[in-house]
Amino acid sequence: MLPLLLATTLCAGQIRDRTQHPTPANDNNQSQINAKKTKRGPRAIAVLEFLPGGGARLVPIALWIDDRFYDASLYGANPEPMALEPETVYEATNYGESAGLFTVTTPEQVKGSWIATGQWKPYQPLDEKLAKQAATQPKPKPTPSNALDDRPVLRRPGSSGSSSSGDSGASSGSSSGTTTTPNPNEPPDRPTLKKPPSEASTPAPATQPTPVAGGSPPSASTSSPDENNPNRPVLRRGQPAPSAAAPETSQPASTPSNAANQPTQGKLMTTTARVGRRSYPAVSDASPYETRSLLYAMSPSERSDKSEELRALALDKVRKFAAQRNAPAVAKDAAITDYDLRAYDLEYSNSPTLVFTGTLSVPSAKALRGGEFDYFVTVVAREDVNGTPIEIFSSVTDSNHLDAFARMEIIDAVDADANGRGDLLFRLYSDTGISYSLYRVYPYEMKKIFEGGAGV
Repeated sequence: MLPLLLATTLCAGQIRDRTQHPTPANDNNQSQINAKKTKRGPRAIAVLEFLPGGGARLVPIALWIDDRFYDASLYGANPEPMALEPETVYEATNYGESAGLFTVTTPEQVKGSWIATGQWKPYQPLDEKLAKQAATQPKPKPTPSNALDDRPVLRRPGSSGSSSSGDSGASSGSSSGTTTTPNPNEPPDRPTLKKPPSEASTPAPATQPTPVAGGSPPSASTSSPDENNPNRPVLRRGQPAPSAAAPETSQPASTPSNAANQPTQGKLMTTTARVGRRSYPAVSDASPYETRSLLYAMSPSERSDKSEELRALALDKVRKFAAQRNAPAVAKDAAITDYDLRAYDLEYSNSPTLVFTGTLSVPSAKALRGGEFDYFVTVVAREDVNGTPIEIFSSVTDSNHLDAFARMEIIDAVDADANGRGDLLFRLYSDTGISYSLYRVYPYEMKKIFEGGAGV
């Protein structure tokens, strides 16, 4: 009994000792929990607009600084806002993936609102892949001159000239650039190949450097008036790319990198011919950050089913809005045919967030200010366990109520505060002008986290 009692007491002591004294691994985990979060630099959110008539411009929206949003159209104005200082570089994104780089060159005010023109460099993944492959290949070793003496020589039938004479004729032709040494055994009317003088005398043009995400071109940039301020926040800086390599009128839809953003993958910007400005979110951030796709892929049949469900849900919202405000009646056979449906995976959940925006015209009614009368509806939905869209947000207005309810137009999803999840960016049209808003989506609701900026 005594040995058994001693063994039991020893085991209890060992258990007690392990409980009271954490292992070093636990200490490290606790230190990580208590460690302060690394402070990030500022992060600017803007909208890059490609206008129907050609050209591109950047509209500043929001600045994320010290865990809060500021209006980027006003912050640090001197006289242009800080977000539009020349040589600031923005990365445009489409469904979270890079579409190209925009470098600010000229800030200006249009109708009282700040915008900027600049240089657009589309993102071309094929070119980047080829450049990486070329960089990893070993450089060819120079061939010794005497190694060429044993190379095979092609001869014309009936020729008895030696290989040395043929080689000497070829060498003579290369050195002169215009003539070759005749072979006495060749017919006098034999055609000869001549190298154009321009190829031998004109050097090839130098390749322009391509901006790379997260870096800046090697040449020095011009300092702005307040860059010597040690407390001034710094956005992503660079130098404009040459205009020949980055035309302002080039749009992401025309580049290979956006060939996948077409109807086959459910990335339609709109479903009808009513197309206005094409817009993309753009981010400038001097701190390192990662991008990821925010697209929730749907098959054509799934997209068709979701469209029908969302159109019915949106039409019901329009009918209720019209009844509550004694607005023009909606016909029984009315259908929303002018609409835009997006599907996003905003938080790595593999669960879609569906964003539907549509316009319903009433031909028999006229707006108070003249013109066609329209209803405008936006519905954001999540799916239940059966895959049925459940509304978590909706907004309806019409041509006569823009003073009270703004029309919402989805731009895209964007990681606004570098937390790894996507937020929804909308353009708002009211009777007083254009503004922008950011919304954060939760499982059962959607909340506005910022409204500001000014569009034209």
